[in-house]
Formats: sequence, structure tokens, C-alpha cells
Amino acid sequence: MSGLWRVVLFCYNLLILAIAVAAMYLAVGKNELITAVQSFLGSSVNQIILGASAAVVIALTILIMISLFKGESKPTSVVVSNSLNGQVSITVAAIKTIITKAVRKVDGVKETRSSVTDGPDGVVIYLHMMINPEKSVPEMTQSVQAVVKEHLETIGGLQVSQVRVLIDDFGNANKPVAV
Repeated sequence: MSGLWRVVLFCYNLLILAIAVAAMYLAVGKNELITAVQSFLGSSVNQIILGASAAVVIALTILIMISLFKGESKPTSVVVSNSLNGQVSITVAAIKTIITKAVRKVDGVKETRSSVTDGPDGVVIYLHMMINPEKSVPEMTQSVQAVVKEHLETIGGLQVSQVRVLIDDFGNANKPVAV
């Protein structure tokens, strides 16, 4: 989040706080605030200022809601190396292809979904897998982690920080392999 957005959100939160304090003030029976607002709105210039301020708050609210629902963008590529000759990058799609080929070498994996994030110590791989229920989970996950890390480092030239594995739903073991 940029510094400008932080300032905007801070001001927005101050406005919401002021409105909440005013509502509490009115809730305890202090009606002087209503009289002050009515005298303030007696001037057409003040009405225009209030209307413009309300329009700005509405616009900010819509922008904040859009930015919250948009989510964080995922990287489309990861830098493999920087040298005097230039930069070498690999796309996330290519990384997933390497992961798919590596996982298929391990017997008992029925389905895998992967995601990739770029960390300070290298890429972090998240694997969501369904495996054959007759296979040993610790042995299989260690094998998958080793194979995926080796393939990404040798074929992709990547520094792999972690390979995180989540085993899910043994009941769907008869599904075909889809990676």
C-alpha cells in the first residue's frame, strides 16, 4: 500500500470516527449539535461545501471497496538471475509446468494444484494434493518436496526456499491426474 493511500485511509477513518462521536453525542440527548448543523447549513455556500465533501467521501468509499475486492495481484514472472548481460526471468506458468512434470514422477499422486510466490530467500511453492490413500503421507510428501525442489533448481534455475504441501480429501483417489 502506497503512502498516499495510507494518508487517504487515515483521513477517512478520522471522518468515520467524527461521525461516530457525533452520533454518540446525539444518542445521549445533546441536541445542540443539531442546532449547530442547521445554522451551518443556512448558507448556500456551506450547502455546496457539504455536498462536495459528501461526493468526495462517496467516491473514496467506492474506491476503497474496489481495492479491497480486487485483491493482491500475483506475480506473472520470477527473476532467475541478474548479470552484466541482463536479467533472466521465468513465468509462473512455466514454473507450474516444471512442477507438474516433477510431481508426475512420484507414484500415488492423484491431483495437484500449485501456486508460486516470490520470497526474499527464493520462491515458495504451495502444493495442494490428493494422493492414493494406501501411500504413506510423510514418505510421499518428502519425495514430492525433494523432486519439485530439484527440478525447479536444475531445470528452472530457481532458488527454492520452501515447498509447502497440503494433502486433501483421500476419498477422491480414483480421479485422474490433473495438474
